[in-house]
Amino acid sequence: MLNEKLTQQEATWLLETFQPKRKQRISGVTMDKYFVPARAAMLGKQVDRPGCACQFKSYVMMTNSMFDQHYEAIKTISTPKKKTNATKIKKVQNNKSVGKNK
Repeated sequence: MLNEKLTQQEATWLLETFQPKRKQRISGVTMDKYFVPARAAMLGKQVDRPGCACQFKSYVMMTNSMFDQHYEAIKTISTPKKKTNATKIKKVQNNKSVGKNK
């Protein structure tokens, strides 16, 4: 389950920074710099680093799977919301109706 409070900044980091690193060689540095923070962001809570290198592969597989499952939601969250033009449309309609009354 994806963190319901995932911020736009976190989602953008997942797409722009974490995603390119997903297929790289896994070391302690990439685990600490990319996989642990990515998993923490997606779960919305602190997560423990794998205790030894023998656990890295399963940790990476679970993190990548979580990213793949929630990719569309992460992409949607990372996209800035556009302001609607509803207020502009109302103003134009009001101005037109005022013009008719003259």
